[in-house]
Amino acid sequence: MESDDVPEFTIMMVGIGEIYRSPISKFLTDIYWKSLKHFEWQDVERALNAHIYNPDCGQFFPKPADVVRFIEGSGETRALQAWSKVEQAIKQVGGYQSVVFDDALIHAVLENMGGWVKLCSVTLDELPFRCNEFQKRYLGFVHKKPERHPKYLAGITELDNAKNDFPIPAPILLGDLKKAAAVMRLGNGSARLLQHSSEVINSLVTQLQIPENTNAHSEFTFD
Repeated sequence: MESDDVPEFTIMMVGIGEIYRSPISKFLTDIYWKSLKHFEWQDVERALNAHIYNPDCGQFFPKPADVVRFIEGSGETRALQAWSKVEQAIKQVGGYQSVVFDDALIHAVLENMGGWVKLCSVTLDELPFRCNEFQKRYLGFVHKKPERHPKYLAGITELDNAKNDFPIPAPILLGDLKKAAAVMRLGNGSARLLQHSSEVINSLVTQLQIPENTNAHSEFTFD
């Protein structure tokens, strides 16, 4: 949310207070604002309304966690959705390409699991076990955010080229382009690899800030 959304947000909080017959102080409104301001106002408004009309929990005053749950889904749901993205990328992109997902937690999980290339090399029989491992690790990061995540996940081509000082192709951005660019911009990475590809990364991030050029940098998007 932006500062321009504060009046509407405040009115919404006052209205919720009237529904639940609970006084809404400026202090309480500030707490909710700080907890939810990284979401879009439309999503917050939609989630608050969904809570109010929910027959299972609507009788209770919504906590920030209730709003987040309506926006993002439960941890289990998010883990399953994240794995669907990964599985689709394995099938349609493969291990030779370096990739950037639009979810930083995917990067953190796959790094802990040994990297993109290792995951792409598993057999079909092994994939269900990797799926279970991924979802457990992802759920853990939902509850406790990782301290870091890699900028992108290196593929076979990049790993081979880096050893021989050959040019490294740009990573493929998957899903929401702006979110993927943010994941790449805010992440960390191997100094050995980044010395070869930092210019490519910076160029991609810069160009993705220009809306009319964004489509040119995504070779794969999720349904």
